[in-house]
Amino acid sequence: MVVLMSDSQSFKSAKASDSDNFELELLKQEYFFLQTTIEDYNKQIWAIKALGITGTGAVLVLALQQNKSILALVGCAIPIFFWVLESQWKHFQRGFYPRVGEIEAILLENCNLRGPAIFSSWSHSFKRSTAPKRKGYIWDGLLNSSVFISYVLELIFLLVAWKTIPLI
Repeated sequence: MVVLMSDSQSFKSAKASDSDNFELELLKQEYFFLQTTIEDYNKQIWAIKALGITGTGAVLVLALQQNKSILALVGCAIPIFFWVLESQWKHFQRGFYPRVGEIEAILLENCNLRGPAIFSSWSHSFKRSTAPKRKGYIWDGLLNSSVFISYVLELIFLLVAWKTIPLI
């Protein structure tokens, strides 16, 4: 049996399809914009981390050359400053993750598309939950292990230098 659609029905169907395609295109553009933004944050975070390590290294070298332990102690301000700065950037970056996950879920559920799935695929590969266990600046930024480990090590090096360089 063949069902013939009236012109108005086919027009509505075509219009709905155009609307769906338009929304799908907007989601795709938003998704890749968010991914690019997240990658841009990563570039800035690496620059911040590099500056912090360079500053700490310079203070360590200066303290050892000058044989002044106080320089190492005062130099502890450098990793603390960069730790706070990087943690703010990481916290801002993580603000984009929920929307990326939401778009991936929309594409999977409503459009039956398996991709793009950059965020969920990465999380699955590294066996990490897409939902953070804790939320907020302290957990997303300051105590995020990818942020704090290098700065804690820098502080340890500076404090060891402070304790081992003889007082003059």
